[in-house]
Parts: sequence; C-alpha cells; structure tokens
Amino acid sequence: MKVVILGGHGFLGTMLAQRLLQKNCLMDRNNTSQAIDELVLVDQMPPQISVEGATSLIGDITDPGFLKTVIDEDVTSIFHLAAVVSAAAEADFDLGMRVNLEATRNVLECCRNLPRPPWLVFSSSLAVFGNAPAVVMDDTPALPLSSYGTQKVIGEYLSCEYTRKGFVDARCLRLPTITIRPGKPNKAASSFISSILREPLQGLEAICPVTRDMNLWVQSPPTVIENLIHAHDTPASAWDEGPRILNLPGLSVSVDEMVAALKRAGGDTSLIRWQTDSEIARLVGSWPGAMNTARATQMGFKGDDIIDDIIRDYLDFYAQQTQPA
Repeated sequence: MKVVILGGHGFLGTMLAQRLLQKNCLMDRNNTSQAIDELVLVDQMPPQISVEGATSLIGDITDPGFLKTVIDEDVTSIFHLAAVVSAAAEADFDLGMRVNLEATRNVLECCRNLPRPPWLVFSSSLAVFGNAPAVVMDDTPALPLSSYGTQKVIGEYLSCEYTRKGFVDARCLRLPTITIRPGKPNKAASSFISSILREPLQGLEAICPVTRDMNLWVQSPPTVIENLIHAHDTPASAWDEGPRILNLPGLSVSVDEMVAALKRAGGDTSLIRWQTDSEIARLVGSWPGAMNTARATQMGFKGDDIIDDIIRDYLDFYAQQTQPA
C-alpha cells in the first residue's frame, strides 16, 4: 500500500506517520491487513521532526500540477489533514478558500483520475456547527458561522458526492478540539484550549479569551490518531449505512473544569490571564460543547474519559521531549 498524508509535517500528521510506521499495516478492501510499502508526507513547510521510514515532499496542494505528482496511480490511501486553521481562515477569506476548499477539490479530482478509487480520510471539524444546541445529535444539521466551518462542510459534501459517483472511498471525521497540543499557540481560534493547560504546566503565562463557564468538546492527540486509522480500516459497508460523515466521540468539559484539573496536576493557575476576545469567544462559543455520538460509538470510535488523563498523557509526552539526549 502507498499512503499519503497531506499536512504530513504538522503535529498530527507527524504523529499519524509515526503510528502508521509502528503498525506498518492498514486494512484493504477485503478487510485484510496489508503492509504499508510507502508512506509519503506532504506539506508546504519543511518537517520539524524527521520521520525515519517516510518520504517528505514540500509543495503547495493548491497547485493541481504538484498534487498530480503526489497522488499518482500507486496511491491507495490518503489522509487529508492540511488546512488553514479557524481564526486564520476567518481573517484571510481568500487563503481559507484556496487551501480549505479549492485544494480539497483538487485532491478529489486527483482521486477521480486514478485507475482505482483510493481511500480518503478527510479531517473535518466541529466548527461546521454554529450556535449549536446544548447537545448535538448525529442528525443535527451543520449550520456554520465561520469561513472555516463553511469550507469544511462543503469539503464533506464534495467528498460524499465523489464517493457516490465511485471516484473515491471517503470517510469524513468531525474532529473535536485536539487537546493538549505541544509547541506554541497558533492561529486557531481554539488554540487557547491547549495553551491554558500547556503553558502553566511549564511555568509560563497563558491567555484565556473566553469565560470560565464555556463548555468545550475535546479529544486527546493519541485518541484522534487511533480514530483516523480506525476510519480508514472500517469496512465500506459500515459507512454505507449512513452518510460518510461522523461526529467523533469526545469529552465535554468546561474551562473552569480544565483549570481545576490543571491545579490538581500541579500547574500554577495564577499564570492564566483572563482577557476576553469577543471574536474568539464568538467563534468557539458557536461550536458544540457536548455531543451524542451514537453512530460513531457503535462503529468503534473512541473518546477520552476525563480531562485529568489528557493532562497526564501530555506530561508524560513533555517529559520525554525534554529529557537530555
């Protein structure tokens, strides 16, 4: 099998690549385990971490010519993680449309031209919902209130249409907010959700732009990686029983509950600066704070149990990253 990860040099892309190389197999159309013969990581930026055993390609997926050299006739599986994140897509409409929508259409067109339809795991987002009800159900309509959410939901519909036409075998996952991401804050509207835990655990200040009572739907990095792989390996027959779009299981937790868990983990909660940002609060506040993900659970997808475990996992990860060579 030849596997391509778009957005492969990012945090999740790198983590997914490492896990795939560890497994060294994915399921084929006959639900039989097959070895991964080639793993290709594609991004517009050079990798920060070299993944031994994978090939890295640097290029722009909004360029159809470049994309055709990546998604060639040997490709069997694609994980599409590349995106302009939420607040950045809101601030730069044209950039968001090029990367989040036009590039996704380019990916689907490349799949359409292959001799055999590949698997496509498309990472969508809970941002497809706007002013969501207290608990989002599997059949709650996606009514986004952001450019990012709109671009993602259109990507979902296009993936479903290309699947209906037999051009690709797509599986779309609406990811919860991934917490805790290592590194530094980025331009995602949800970046603070990791920051208010990560920075105080390292003795650094963090800014929280929303109120303490805001509920969030989160998932840990290790769990989302396993869910991405499970999406690929689940037989097509399971997806054919409903739309090729899933709300993923997650953990519903308030900002205040996160801060309490931070304190239990030994973090200095006084390092959190409460500075309301009305635009961030509007964007994140329009997303679901809780979901009933019965279909995904029935299909074997997983969530996390408690926020304390997510913090503990991050502390273990951080300890490994900071150990002397």
